[in-house]
Amino acid sequence: MPKSHRELKREILELLAKEDLPSLLEKVLRYPPRQVVNPLIGALCRDDVTRFKAVAAIGKVVAHLADQDMESARVIIRRFMWMLNEESGGMAWGVPEAMAECLANHRRLAEEYTSILISYIWPEGNYLEYPPAQRGVVWGIGRLASFHPDLLIRYQAPLRLLHLLHSPDPVVRALCVWAYGKMGPAVVGDLRDSLVETLKTLTVEQPQEIILLDDMKIMKWRFDQRVLENILQLFLDER
Repeated sequence: MPKSHRELKREILELLAKEDLPSLLEKVLRYPPRQVVNPLIGALCRDDVTRFKAVAAIGKVVAHLADQDMESARVIIRRFMWMLNEESGGMAWGVPEAMAECLANHRRLAEEYTSILISYIWPEGNYLEYPPAQRGVVWGIGRLASFHPDLLIRYQAPLRLLHLLHSPDPVVRALCVWAYGKMGPAVVGDLRDSLVETLKTLTVEQPQEIILLDDMKIMKWRFDQRVLENILQLFLDER
């Protein structure tokens, strides 16, 4: 007898609460992708650690689904796009991160939707003005640097991101620096000199401790003046 939505939701929330990330991913992938994706999306509005566990799981589940049925995977990505649309109402917590993780895990999805993800931080694109949403997109760009750096170059992610180094939100600024560190000189390319001059104008008055998914670990990343200077030096060494 198939499990009810309530039973499935309860099981997934228990896994998210109890399992470490490798064990969670192994167990989540045992479920039919179309059934498990909804309770995972529902968990995106929870605390930061749970959110990133759900993000990592969604990325794997949707990539697995895309290998079986690409159009069904596209439907989920389009659902994320709708959730980020102002007409959907409310704040789509964790949705930019989930969308980015799906793209990170599947090349064909990345080729189709990376330009749209980047457009969310471009004032002339589908710009998201709410800083928590911007944080998710910026993290997603940094995440894609480890998987599809060529697509970030193709769609000018380093240029589109530059203005957010002046964001009034300190977490957005911190994540921008993290994302540029992930992209590195090879992706930043001819924008390097402009980026260096912008980074030189920044100071970290209040260190930030940010929960994020990096590689396949959920970690607390501390952003302070030393980290800023180290990432600036990364680009200075290439001049």
